[in-house]
Amino acid sequence: MRGLPALVLSLMMLTPSMVRAEDQAVRTYRIEHNASPAGHNVRSFYLDLIEKLLADTQAEFGPARLEKVPEDVPQARLLAQLAHNRLDMLWTTTNRLREGLVEPIRIPLDMGLTGQRALVIRADRKAEFDKITKLEQLSQLKACQGAYWPDTVVLRAAGLRVVEFDWIDLAYPGLYDGRCDYLPRALNEIDGEVAAVGDRNVIVYDRLILTYALPMYLFVAPAQRELAHRMQVGLGQMVADGALRRFMEGHPSTAMIFPLTRFQGARVFRLVNPDLPEETPLDDRRLWLEVEAELNPRPRS
Repeated sequence: MRGLPALVLSLMMLTPSMVRAEDQAVRTYRIEHNASPAGHNVRSFYLDLIEKLLADTQAEFGPARLEKVPEDVPQARLLAQLAHNRLDMLWTTTNRLREGLVEPIRIPLDMGLTGQRALVIRADRKAEFDKITKLEQLSQLKACQGAYWPDTVVLRAAGLRVVEFDWIDLAYPGLYDGRCDYLPRALNEIDGEVAAVGDRNVIVYDRLILTYALPMYLFVAPAQRELAHRMQVGLGQMVADGALRRFMEGHPSTAMIFPLTRFQGARVFRLVNPDLPEETPLDDRRLWLEVEAELNPRPRS
């Protein structure tokens, strides 16, 4: 019996370390991985941002890692998989239908740049696009768009003609053979994407910008409530201290759009998004980076 107190004492000494080891178990979160060559550059931005959020919140929530799940399906099916907890996280643009399936974290990961788009065009058509000064002129041409993209609704509502492709990689051949005339791509993805395609016959045309509200959100599976809270905390902190913009300015896939004076003098066509959810936090100016507003600041009253 004399050995019993010593045994109890030993167990008491071991228990805290055992609990700490259990608390530090690495959580694994499944995220979609698409092998599309055209989108590789912009995917690296979102993956690196999510990795940073997990690292920044490790002290409070514990260590975590991403498991990249190979998927090659349209965005609508990815949202369905997320809604059924077959994925844990997904970044994608929003609309009313999508927010009806899975509730997002309403902080735009790209500060709204997905809704500010320059054009990919054939190099031999630059002079033609230089003459476009009105939306009505652009409406005579055909935009290349991905099937199921929420911004397809935006373009059509503005009277623009749209040709849909199942995958972004198929839109580039559409430019070559004349099925469509221009491919609107977000300012934070267009340079890297065109570079990845590696075709000198197409160029980034940044003298004309289409702009509309289209937040890129992080959607989290319904079963992952702690993860959703964790991402909300991390993103909120990055917004509060300006780190989200600094991350964009420094990341290899987005650094080339800064400083925004590159777009000085561009013609800007403002479009309305008729499918924008009412909960979109448009009034919180900390969340949005508007190229037109920064190039043409309003005078102080």
